Amino acid sequence: MASHITSSPLDRNESRRYTVCVPTPSFRSGNGATWLDFLSTLAGRYRPQQQDSIASPQALAAWFTSVDRRPAGAITDTDVTDARRLREALHSAALAVMHRRAPSRGDLAVLNAALAFDHPPEISRRPTGIALEPPADTAAVLAGLARDALVTLTGPDRDRLHTCGDDSCSGIFLDATGRRRWCTDERCGNRLRVQAHRARAKAAGDTRRA
Repeated sequence: MASHITSSPLDRNESRRYTVCVPTPSFRSGNGATWLDFLSTLAGRYRPQQQDSIASPQALAAWFTSVDRRPAGAITDTDVTDARRLREALHSAALAVMHRRAPSRGDLAVLNAALAFDHPPEISRRPTGIALEPPADTAAVLAGLARDALVTLTGPDRDRLHTCGDDSCSGIFLDATGRRRWCTDERCGNRLRVQAHRARAKAAGDTRRA
């Protein structure tokens, strides 16, 4: 699903008796792994105009919440910078692995810096069982994403990684079927089908005029 802003259900302020619409973000998902969905928070990576869905602390917090990884600590502008740096290093490293190339030293440095904050999850006792505690801070969340990515990139699932069939899209996904072509059929698949239809219509028109 493409990143866009939608309106949430109406939220009433009882003290002043007025109703406001609170915008809630919607993020791309369905790429086969949370770290791959993380890569898709930048739309238009290969296009002149880009849309970054985690460009503010509030947006980053919303994405963390959408994947059930919101940290206990506050999210800062520095965290946003770190998240975007890790995202692009992961994207570049994934492409290198897919093309059987060595990732750049700079990308590996970013990944190693993120992994330095990786810690085992903590659990707490609940009346009905146990629960996972939220990550302490953004650094811990990013470390978990980096670890998940490296499990994929260094294991057998790396051979199931594919880039979107739309050359203008930078999406990467895990293909469990061997038949998937798009990161999102509704967006990228439809765009390519429309382009192909227009090209056929233009070719047909040129043939009639010849």
